[in-house]
Amino acid sequence: MDAAAYKVLIADDEYWTREKIRNMICWEKYSLEFMEPAVDGEDVLNKIQLEEPDILITDINMPFINGVELLSIIKEKYPDIITFVISGYDDFQYVKDTFMSGAINYLVKPVTKIDLVNALSKALEIISTRRCAKQEEEERQMKLLKAASLIQDREFSLLVEREDTPFTPTITMNSEINFAGASLMLIKIHNLNELMKKYQYDMNKLSYHVKKEIKNIVSKESSMVFNHIFRSNEFIVVSEIENEELKKAAEKLIIYLAPAANSPVTACISEHSYTMDSIHMAYIQTVALFMTRIYENRNEILIAGRGTENQKKVHNQLSSEYEKQIKSLLQRGNKSALKQLIFETIGLRRCQEEKWEYLEVKQTVKKILNIFTDHTAEQGNPKKLMDMENMADVADKIIELLDADVLCEVLCDIIEFAVTNQGEAATDSIRSVVKQAVQFIDSNYFEELSLSSLAQQFNVESSYFSKMFRQETGENLMVYITRLRVEKAKEFMANKEVSLTEIAFMVGYDDYTYFSRVFRKVEGKSPRDYRTGITGQREV
Repeated sequence: MDAAAYKVLIADDEYWTREKIRNMICWEKYSLEFMEPAVDGEDVLNKIQLEEPDILITDINMPFINGVELLSIIKEKYPDIITFVISGYDDFQYVKDTFMSGAINYLVKPVTKIDLVNALSKALEIISTRRCAKQEEEERQMKLLKAASLIQDREFSLLVEREDTPFTPTITMNSEINFAGASLMLIKIHNLNELMKKYQYDMNKLSYHVKKEIKNIVSKESSMVFNHIFRSNEFIVVSEIENEELKKAAEKLIIYLAPAANSPVTACISEHSYTMDSIHMAYIQTVALFMTRIYENRNEILIAGRGTENQKKVHNQLSSEYEKQIKSLLQRGNKSALKQLIFETIGLRRCQEEKWEYLEVKQTVKKILNIFTDHTAEQGNPKKLMDMENMADVADKIIELLDADVLCEVLCDIIEFAVTNQGEAATDSIRSVVKQAVQFIDSNYFEELSLSSLAQQFNVESSYFSKMFRQETGENLMVYITRLRVEKAKEFMANKEVSLTEIAFMVGYDDYTYFSRVFRKVEGKSPRDYRTGITGQREV
């Protein structure tokens, strides 16, 4: 129990009585705060208005308002205050009246220390029981709200993903929104890591609170808000309000969400849809709109049907000649030339300053990753191929962070992995660093871990650290992290009370779809099928 958890107010018109009670026990020892005493009934009511106590100890015979009257007023207006009486009158009627007025005890003067302690103990027990009951009720209500919210998320996620969904009639009946003339706003938080930490990696709690904040900003009466169940960083608003008002709401949302998540936020607003089925197309429209945003670490609002001054066609697609050069350099094992070609000649390192569109970055990186994967497949090493595919998945996910430096670091790691130099050996010092890094990763696997952050933490150059980690452990750094997270996820799956989406958050993934893909590559089956195999219970 925290110090001064409960406040106690004494009311008595006799100074010496008040002081005797003040000095009778060590109040702090019992987690009690002794408030400034009251001298009469009116003084009590004034003090309660300023700072409501948890316990009131009052005399019966006081000026202006006597104790019985005071107890009746408190019972009516402040029912949560626990009251008991200290009186010089040992009279049955007084005792009866005080209990009828809500008092829990009647102590006759002179009060002994043991009498006071027993009375206070009883009061604290009542308060504690009440608080526990209230907390349990609040938790029960929260669970119900989260469950209802999750059902809604599922139904609407299926709706926006495909036009033909069996959930459409249910949504139509229960929704207060007239979907004729509604717009869809896609809100993408590019990095959920900070919010994950804030909500202790409880995805349901994170989702519920973010949706609640969105609803507070966007008109509740004419809007539906849900969290995409397959892409945890996407929150979707279906609203009847006009696009200009929706744009103003998006501006307010970004002001709140971006600092809270410590991440850039993109809001994409569709044109009006006119049927329930067209909500699917509205979502597709916002996704396409998102692909046109400029690849830089900043907030963005895009509205369908409007050209943006930022949209600029830049020649950044990977030409067939560049593809040939990458393949040739891979065959020759020329790492430095590969890095020069990809980062400088093609220009990935400059993609932000040259204002590449998001789609241009994604397509360019995807083509490069395909070349590396094909090259690895030709080597006839299944384990290395699987590791390369996992690394490619990591790189694809990293694109969404809108950070060119981090993206290039991951690609550097992939180049180092694809072009292995067997003649390199680690020194004793780097072996020690790698050992420390492994211990750190094992303890912090749920955090956002990258080659650059780990190299910086252990004061080692990134590419050298990557080589030595691979040489000492036999695995690429990101592959090691991936395997560890999957193993931890398998341990958590034994607990039927924790959802698979929550488990994804607990092991460091803010996107369940991505987690599921990674898990399937490592284990050969989906998380859902794996859990069914070990628990005999299939998650809905």
